[in-house]
Amino acid sequence: MKKIVCIHGGPRKNGNTRAVSALAMEAARSRGAEVVEIDATVLDFKVPGCLGCQKCQKYEEFRCSIDDPVARAVATLPSYDVIVLSTPLYWWSYAAQLKIFIDRMYSLCKFGDGNYRMALAGRKLALLATAGGPMESNLDLLEQQLKNPAEMMGCSFASCLFANVSASPGELADDPAVAEKSREFGRMLAS
Repeated sequence: MKKIVCIHGGPRKNGNTRAVSALAMEAARSRGAEVVEIDATVLDFKVPGCLGCQKCQKYEEFRCSIDDPVARAVATLPSYDVIVLSTPLYWWSYAAQLKIFIDRMYSLCKFGDGNYRMALAGRKLALLATAGGPMESNLDLLEQQLKNPAEMMGCSFASCLFANVSASPGELADDPAVAEKSREFGRMLAS
Protein backbone atom coordinates (compact mmCIF):
# COMPACT_ATOMS: atom_id res chain seq x y z
CA MET A 1 0.00 0.00 0.00
CA LYS A 2 1.44 3.36 -1.03
CA LYS A 3 1.54 6.22 1.42
CA ILE A 4 0.82 9.50 -0.35
CA VAL A 5 0.92 13.04 1.01
CA CYS A 6 -0.68 15.86 -0.96
CA ILE A 7 0.50 19.34 -0.01
CA HIS A 8 -2.04 21.95 -1.07
CA GLY A 9 -0.57 25.31 -2.00
CA GLY A 10 -3.56 26.97 -3.61
CA PRO A 11 -5.16 29.60 -1.38
CA ARG A 12 -8.67 29.04 -2.79
CA LYS A 13 -10.32 26.31 -0.75
CA ASN A 14 -12.93 25.85 -3.49
CA GLY A 15 -10.63 26.53 -6.43
CA ASN A 16 -9.93 24.47 -9.51
CA THR A 17 -6.59 23.13 -8.27
CA ARG A 18 -8.18 21.76 -5.10
CA ALA A 19 -11.04 20.29 -7.14
CA VAL A 20 -8.78 18.28 -9.46
CA SER A 21 -6.51 17.34 -6.53
CA ALA A 22 -9.53 15.96 -4.67
CA LEU A 23 -10.38 13.73 -7.63
CA ALA A 24 -6.80 12.47 -7.89
CA MET A 25 -6.54 11.72 -4.16
CA GLU A 26 -9.95 10.02 -4.17
CA ALA A 27 -8.78 7.79 -7.02
CA ALA A 28 -5.55 6.97 -5.17
CA ARG A 29 -7.56 5.99 -2.09
CA SER A 30 -9.81 3.79 -4.24
CA ARG A 31 -6.66 1.90 -5.29
CA GLY A 32 -5.77 1.25 -1.65
CA ALA A 33 -3.33 4.10 -1.05
CA GLU A 34 -3.19 5.80 2.31
CA VAL A 35 -3.54 9.51 1.57
CA VAL A 36 -2.77 12.37 3.93
CA GLU A 37 -3.39 15.97 2.96
CA ILE A 38 -1.49 18.98 4.28
CA ASP A 39 -2.84 22.46 3.66
CA ALA A 40 0.29 24.60 3.39
CA THR A 41 -1.86 27.73 3.24
CA VAL A 42 -2.87 27.45 6.89
CA LEU A 43 0.39 26.30 8.48
CA ASP A 44 1.80 28.79 10.97
CA PHE A 45 5.42 29.77 10.50
CA LYS A 46 7.98 31.73 12.48
CA VAL A 47 9.75 32.88 9.32
CA PRO A 48 8.44 32.75 5.74
CA GLY A 49 10.61 30.12 4.11
CA CYS A 50 14.23 29.20 4.67
CA LEU A 51 16.65 31.56 6.40
CA GLY A 52 19.69 29.96 4.79
CA CYS A 53 21.17 29.54 8.28
CA GLN A 54 22.57 26.08 7.36
CA LYS A 55 21.82 24.77 10.88
CA CYS A 56 19.87 21.89 9.33
CA GLN A 57 23.13 20.74 7.77
CA LYS A 58 24.73 20.31 11.20
CA TYR A 59 22.13 17.86 12.54
CA GLU A 60 22.45 14.15 11.89
CA GLU A 61 18.67 13.88 11.46
CA PHE A 62 16.80 15.59 8.65
CA ARG A 63 15.04 18.57 10.22
CA CYS A 64 14.77 22.31 10.01
CA SER A 65 16.23 24.30 12.91
CA ILE A 66 13.15 26.53 13.00
CA ASP A 67 10.64 24.75 15.19
CA ASP A 68 7.23 25.64 13.79
CA PRO A 69 4.30 23.83 12.11
CA VAL A 70 5.87 24.18 8.64
CA ALA A 71 9.10 22.49 9.80
CA ARG A 72 7.18 19.75 11.59
CA ALA A 73 5.08 19.05 8.47
CA VAL A 74 8.17 18.98 6.23
CA ALA A 75 9.87 16.54 8.62
CA THR A 76 7.09 14.00 7.97
CA LEU A 77 7.75 13.79 4.21
CA PRO A 78 10.31 10.94 4.35
CA SER A 79 7.58 8.68 5.79
CA TYR A 80 5.66 8.83 2.48
CA ASP A 81 6.24 7.02 -0.80
CA VAL A 82 4.75 9.85 -2.89
CA ILE A 83 4.85 13.60 -2.25
CA VAL A 84 2.34 15.57 -4.33
CA LEU A 85 2.66 19.34 -4.60
CA SER A 86 -0.66 20.85 -5.66
CA THR A 87 -0.70 24.47 -6.82
CA PRO A 88 -2.15 26.94 -9.24
CA LEU A 89 0.37 28.72 -11.42
CA TYR A 90 1.00 32.26 -10.18
CA TRP A 91 3.46 34.43 -12.08
CA TRP A 92 5.24 31.47 -13.74
CA SER A 93 5.71 29.65 -10.44
CA TYR A 94 3.91 27.97 -7.54
CA ALA A 95 1.81 29.88 -5.03
CA ALA A 96 3.74 31.76 -2.33
CA GLN A 97 2.07 29.68 0.38
CA LEU A 98 3.62 26.55 -1.13
CA LYS A 99 6.98 28.26 -1.64
CA ILE A 100 7.38 28.60 2.14
CA PHE A 101 6.91 24.83 2.45
CA ILE A 102 9.18 23.96 -0.48
CA ASP A 103 11.99 26.19 0.78
CA ARG A 104 11.99 24.31 4.09
CA MET A 105 12.40 21.03 2.19
CA TYR A 106 16.08 22.02 1.94
CA SER A 107 16.37 20.52 5.45
CA LEU A 108 15.74 17.08 3.89
CA CYS A 109 19.06 17.26 2.05
CA LYS A 110 22.58 16.98 3.48
CA PHE A 111 25.42 18.54 1.52
CA GLY A 112 28.67 17.88 3.33
CA ASP A 113 32.16 16.76 2.35
CA GLY A 114 30.98 15.90 -1.16
CA ASN A 115 28.73 13.19 0.29
CA TYR A 116 25.13 14.00 -0.42
CA ARG A 117 22.35 12.37 1.56
CA MET A 118 18.75 12.89 0.56
CA ALA A 119 15.89 11.96 2.88
CA LEU A 120 13.50 11.68 -0.08
CA ALA A 121 15.71 9.50 -2.31
CA GLY A 122 13.74 6.71 -3.93
CA ARG A 123 10.39 8.43 -3.53
CA LYS A 124 8.17 10.02 -6.14
CA LEU A 125 7.76 13.79 -6.24
CA ALA A 126 4.64 14.78 -8.15
CA LEU A 127 3.18 18.05 -9.33
CA LEU A 128 -0.51 18.70 -9.88
CA ALA A 129 -1.04 22.20 -11.25
CA THR A 130 -3.53 24.42 -13.05
CA ALA A 131 -2.91 27.55 -15.08
CA GLY A 132 -4.99 30.13 -16.90
CA GLY A 133 -2.37 30.34 -19.64
CA PRO A 134 -0.75 27.91 -22.07
CA MET A 135 1.64 25.05 -21.41
CA GLU A 136 4.55 26.53 -23.39
CA SER A 137 6.66 29.17 -21.65
CA ASN A 138 4.24 29.02 -18.76
CA LEU A 139 3.14 25.81 -17.04
CA ASP A 140 6.14 23.94 -18.44
CA LEU A 141 8.40 26.36 -16.53
CA LEU A 142 6.73 25.38 -13.26
CA GLU A 143 7.15 21.72 -14.10
CA GLN A 144 10.88 22.22 -14.71
CA GLN A 145 11.25 24.06 -11.39
CA LEU A 146 10.24 20.87 -9.59
CA LYS A 147 11.63 18.27 -11.98
CA ASN A 148 15.20 19.48 -11.44
CA PRO A 149 15.17 19.25 -7.61
CA ALA A 150 13.40 15.88 -7.82
CA GLU A 151 16.27 14.54 -9.92
CA MET A 152 18.87 16.06 -7.59
CA MET A 153 17.17 14.43 -4.57
CA GLY A 154 16.98 11.01 -6.24
CA CYS A 155 13.22 11.11 -6.68
CA SER A 156 11.24 10.00 -9.66
CA PHE A 157 8.95 12.72 -11.00
CA ALA A 158 5.42 12.83 -12.37
CA SER A 159 3.10 15.67 -13.25
CA CYS A 160 -0.52 16.29 -14.10
CA LEU A 161 -0.94 19.73 -15.63
CA PHE A 162 -4.02 21.63 -16.73
CA ALA A 163 -3.32 24.58 -19.03
CA ASN A 164 -5.66 27.25 -20.38
CA VAL A 165 -8.13 26.83 -17.54
CA SER A 166 -11.08 29.17 -17.97
CA ALA A 167 -13.56 27.41 -15.69
CA SER A 168 -15.00 29.27 -12.73
CA PRO A 169 -13.42 28.37 -9.39
CA GLY A 170 -14.09 24.73 -8.52
CA GLU A 171 -15.81 23.91 -11.82
CA LEU A 172 -12.82 22.54 -13.75
CA ALA A 173 -13.39 19.09 -12.28
CA ASP A 174 -16.89 19.05 -13.82
CA ASP A 175 -15.32 18.54 -17.26
CA PRO A 176 -15.37 14.74 -17.87
CA ALA A 177 -11.98 14.71 -19.64
CA VAL A 178 -10.37 16.71 -16.83
CA ALA A 179 -11.96 14.48 -14.20
CA GLU A 180 -10.67 11.34 -15.90
CA LYS A 181 -7.16 12.78 -16.30
CA SER A 182 -7.15 13.66 -12.58
CA ARG A 183 -8.36 10.23 -11.55
CA GLU A 184 -5.86 8.48 -13.82
CA PHE A 185 -3.07 10.50 -12.20
CA GLY A 186 -4.27 9.43 -8.75
CA ARG A 187 -4.44 5.78 -9.80
CA MET A 188 -0.92 6.00 -11.22
CA LEU A 189 0.40 7.50 -7.98
CA ALA A 190 -1.16 4.65 -6.01
CA SER A 191 0.33 1.89 -8.19
